[in-house]
Amino acid sequence: MTVRERILIIGNGFDLAHFLPTKYEHFIHAMRVVEEATSDTSLAFEHLYKDLLDNEDFILTKCKELYKTEEIEMTAEKVDNLRDKLIDNGWFQFFKSQIDSGIDTWIDFENEIKNALNSICSLVDEIERDAQHFLIAEDRKVASIQAKLITEKMFRKHPAIVKILWQFEIIEKNQVDRRHFILNREFIKYYHGRAVYLDTNKVFLNLIKHWNNFIEIFSIYIEYIDTFNPRKTLVVPKALSKDECTIYSFNYSSTVERIYNHAHIQFLHGKTGVNNTNTIVLGISALENKLLVEEKAYGFVKYYQKLVNNTDYQFLRGNPDLTGLEKEKFETSTLGSNEIIEIYIWGHSLDSSDSDYIKEIFSFNQGPNPSINLIIYYFSSPHAQLANLISIMGKDVIERWMKEGWLEFVESPDVYRLNTEECYEDKLSKRSEKKPRKLFGQENKKSIFSDV
Repeated sequence: MTVRERILIIGNGFDLAHFLPTKYEHFIHAMRVVEEATSDTSLAFEHLYKDLLDNEDFILTKCKELYKTEEIEMTAEKVDNLRDKLIDNGWFQFFKSQIDSGIDTWIDFENEIKNALNSICSLVDEIERDAQHFLIAEDRKVASIQAKLITEKMFRKHPAIVKILWQFEIIEKNQVDRRHFILNREFIKYYHGRAVYLDTNKVFLNLIKHWNNFIEIFSIYIEYIDTFNPRKTLVVPKALSKDECTIYSFNYSSTVERIYNHAHIQFLHGKTGVNNTNTIVLGISALENKLLVEEKAYGFVKYYQKLVNNTDYQFLRGNPDLTGLEKEKFETSTLGSNEIIEIYIWGHSLDSSDSDYIKEIFSFNQGPNPSINLIIYYFSSPHAQLANLISIMGKDVIERWMKEGWLEFVESPDVYRLNTEECYEDKLSKRSEKKPRKLFGQENKKSIFSDV
């Protein structure tokens, strides 16, 4: 079989493979530095990541070698603007306070959003079960929640509930009586001027408002990442060297466009930048709690954001070359019978949060002959990605694809070695590696440091 076309699907691991500081730790650390910066102060790269650099952060250390970090600066105007947004944002303040709670990856980050929302839902459930937890003052104007409910009964399963209520000002900042938490009047439901209950609709609307502002903060950070310019032209990895290669990006950055001048890109979750009017997609996969559905808290859900923001929501089933080849495989004609499309995944965890996309990939190869081969790049070990695939698709499907040779795991390209070691070669699939090297545009490979 010959490779008709190549498709590349990239996640945040692609940017990390290019030693750009896009880990959750990089983001939250940099934003804390911005928040603490004095007015009218610009921030250089070395200052923004100082503590991480002092601890010899691997990504940042290599970043300094590959990019002109000495030229990177966040202007005083941008610092002041961003600092004001950070100070006022409940979600940033909440995540900042959770710095030692085990949030290491963006998947952990998504899970923490769900945990925070579920904590609010659990609080409402507890009040529903026992109205004595909801206290109304004699003047019927002030309402509060019994402190023991939160600090004792709920604390084991929802240890962050007090922080959530406080950071989003659902309860008043200054509490006098430790026996109960006084609610901010904005979140009390009144009837004829008398307090009757917690206004859950306003609570979730407030959380969504802060979430939209958090998305704006994160977009500004990614725009900053897009100012990182390589010291020299980087060698093109083999997976990107095929001219007709189509890219589907789960990232918000312009890394592929900037570094490799590649134009055939669909941004599945939106793209940052002054020329992009659509807001990026950042949130959770679905509303799992009944109360969240009843309150229509869809502002946190990725598929809702995609529809509202009009991002590139069509995935592989919207690719005419791919669907056309799949159709050919079903027909009796021999047209296309010896051709196949290779799909590479680089830098994606294949977590259940993107299970809809994964299921769409495995919806192909339904005919008598396969139309696609799936090649998954792994870093260090393929075990986690394989386990995620089995969890989503089931053992039988994954086992069949591997036995048929439709699914292959290949070590991820080492971008640093690709640009610093003459003898290093990154890998493609077994089928593509059998082809002459000149087809992959690397016969003139040159170290970015050869002219230094």
